[in-house]
Amino acid sequence: MNSSSAKTSPSEPPRDWIAIARILIAIVVIAAIGFTVWNAVGQLKERQFQFSRINYLWWAAAILCFIASMSLSAIFWHRLLHAMNQQPTLKESMGAFFISQLGKYVPGKAMVVVLRTDRIRSDRVTIGPAIVSVFIETLTWVFTGSIIASVLLFFRFENRVLQAIAVSMMIVAGVLTAPPVIRWFAHRLGHVKGKKTGKVMLGLTAKTMAPGWLLLSIGWCLSGLSLWLVLKGLPEIKVLPQDYWLCLTCVTLAGTAGFVSLLPGGLGVRELVMIPLLSTRFDSAVVVVAVVAIRMVWLVSELFSAAVARVETKRQAVG
Repeated sequence: MNSSSAKTSPSEPPRDWIAIARILIAIVVIAAIGFTVWNAVGQLKERQFQFSRINYLWWAAAILCFIASMSLSAIFWHRLLHAMNQQPTLKESMGAFFISQLGKYVPGKAMVVVLRTDRIRSDRVTIGPAIVSVFIETLTWVFTGSIIASVLLFFRFENRVLQAIAVSMMIVAGVLTAPPVIRWFAHRLGHVKGKKTGKVMLGLTAKTMAPGWLLLSIGWCLSGLSLWLVLKGLPEIKVLPQDYWLCLTCVTLAGTAGFVSLLPGGLGVRELVMIPLLSTRFDSAVVVVAVVAIRMVWLVSELFSAAVARVETKRQAVG
């Protein structure tokens, strides 16, 4: 009997097909990111923006803030996996999370799940709990962001439409990420498939989720700081410390709305939310540049962290 066929179970796809699928995924992701960069640069050229006048030290700090924000989400996801009786190392979880972030530039949100679960699965992490954990982490991110947006909009802005959107997303995401709801859904799913999948969900309690709410809330605050730093780096614009609250409102509402839209990276939706809010404080021309600039800064953050994760993965494989 051929040794390779003996090692591959009937339920598993051949390794050649897995390799081809990974190549195709990489091509799609690269093309989507390329389109995002091309669109952003084109918008800045239309505004005759001069890159030489940027204070890049502020932008470098913005990149570090956003990487720190992503790291907190990755840590929460790692905790979720362990709560579901999976045993990845923190380095494995961080690497899979960073690489998967590039998948959000592909239409829909499925590519994020595909990339992350493909990277994290091993003899210590099974595919089912890994997929469920991605959805829980993402919905918790939406939940915490919509809470912050709702509070800030209520106290600082009078836009009832935006308030209604934020509250609606908070309620939906809050219900879907409530531990009893998660366990009930897992139990029903396992019952349909004839598996005891509900057992791996027993660790998903309020004690597990509460630290995640705190971590992701801090992460959102860091994302807001990254926008504030981007504004500080732009020429001929005075940014005050209290403008941070406006920036935090922008990123929380734009981030959650962009996710719900299912558009690649929230393209267009984030801008639609950010521009009116920032225009309450800054000149419209500056606002458009800032909104495009923050997208580029976040993309650079994601590319850099994914590249580091990829290099580290290869180093471990060689070692």
